Amino acid sequence: MSVYTRIETEHLARLLARFELTLKGAEAARHGIENSTFLIDADTASGEPRPVVLTVFEQFDGAALAPYLELLASLAAAGLPVPAALSDDHGQRLFEVVGKPAVLTPRLPGGHCFEPEVPHCQQIGALLARLHRQPSAPARALTDERQRLDTFAHHLCRLSEGDQMHARQILEQWAGVDPGDVPVHADLFRDNALFDDQGRLTGVLDFYNACLERPEYDLAVALNDWAVAHDGRPVPRRQAALLAAYRDAGGHWDESILALALAVAALRFWLSRLAGPVSEQSEGEGSKDPSEFARIFGYRFSALGGVEASAPFG
Repeated sequence: MSVYTRIETEHLARLLARFELTLKGAEAARHGIENSTFLIDADTASGEPRPVVLTVFEQFDGAALAPYLELLASLAAAGLPVPAALSDDHGQRLFEVVGKPAVLTPRLPGGHCFEPEVPHCQQIGALLARLHRQPSAPARALTDERQRLDTFAHHLCRLSEGDQMHARQILEQWAGVDPGDVPVHADLFRDNALFDDQGRLTGVLDFYNACLERPEYDLAVALNDWAVAHDGRPVPRRQAALLAAYRDAGGHWDESILALALAVAALRFWLSRLAGPVSEQSEGEGSKDPSEFARIFGYRFSALGGVEASAPFG
């Protein structure tokens, strides 16, 4: 992920010592836009390699983070491939780095897949079905995704009049859909999943947009990244593979609500990208191109019987 907070090597070594780890090396991760993330090579007290990840949160405070850490602990205990936070020598999972909240997690094996094929989509669909079957209680204290959408809607004024009209149509329809009560990731993009050299899913990262919502919304977020071409057009075989695997793993969805959710999710990430980078003082990506989701929104809106949204910024 992008790096906004810089940490001296000596500070990092002292931090790892609280977890009985010795620093061997570290580098900034470059994908994502919200937090400062460091990939760390460390050794245990017995000399065994113990790769970990340090995440420094640029927008959350400690109180807001606590329920996300509880959710991750619950999901890890249920056997999902997620990085639950480690505890230091005082039993603390949450600590401060340069005055900002931070956590240390195991570094799950594998790498990102940015050119997904059918098998990758199938595994993402099956994973989402497992996630949606988990108890809702651990996610009940999390921020509602519709609240986030309301916040990002402040950027509608940056779209053309036509795009604003289409967006408001979609938001009005979505407001009439009852919220769901299943735990959703809400940000399962390609840079939040890991696969090994054999193409097997080994990890799902970044649950800090997780909440309770309808399963169709989580499916829509994933489909808008895993099952679209570079120009934003849906790729039917990948979309069908993800949905079939989701169904085979016990998932259920409403087709009409999914069609609407695909447009809503595209609009959400179009608007959030228009919101810009967290900081101008960053190393790495900093922000992502809003026009990507402008195009996806156009295709999803058209599929609902409308016309395509205007290109890039309206």
